[in-house]
Amino acid sequence: MEFIEKLREKPIIAAARDLDDINTAMEKEIKVVFLLAGDIFDLIKISDNKHSDETLFLVHLDLIKGVGRDQAGISYLKRSFGIDGVISTHTNIIQFAKKAGLITIQRLFIVDSESLKSGAKLVQNCKPEGVEILPGIILPYIKEELAKLSLPPVIGGGLIKTHYDVKKILDSGAIAISTSKKELW
Repeated sequence: MEFIEKLREKPIIAAARDLDDINTAMEKEIKVVFLLAGDIFDLIKISDNKHSDETLFLVHLDLIKGVGRDQAGISYLKRSFGIDGVISTHTNIIQFAKKAGLITIQRLFIVDSESLKSGAKLVQNCKPEGVEILPGIILPYIKEELAKLSLPPVIGGGLIKTHYDVKKILDSGAIAISTSKKELW
């Protein structure tokens, strides 16, 4: 799968909040970008200025304004803007995106052992290409529990501040990390 290969090549995902972030990510040759803010007009600018087919763009649909969170809206994203994938906390959005042939990332917030168990069940049912666990810095502490679960490739995201954090998270079994800290890109 192209998505996994790109993450193995460069396991840092740029969590972009605006066009400047995307330009910086492109300059740093980031292979995967998560767009975490904005609206449909930002998507128009991004598709007009997309510098390379080497970079995959995934939109966090829960955070983007002006796009329907249904099958038609997701299909429109793919056809009109060349979006490669979708990130969401909602399983119905993940399922719609899978039907549209997009890369899917299920985002899970882990606050305790019960949220890990219930989140794992959601992920196992909708079968996304990856799961982003937040906060990412928790991954080294739950790696034994994660190893027992049947999860797709894990991405750590949130509260990752240093190169040491990145190393610990990747060493705990994550395929990649997502961060908005440009110093880590």
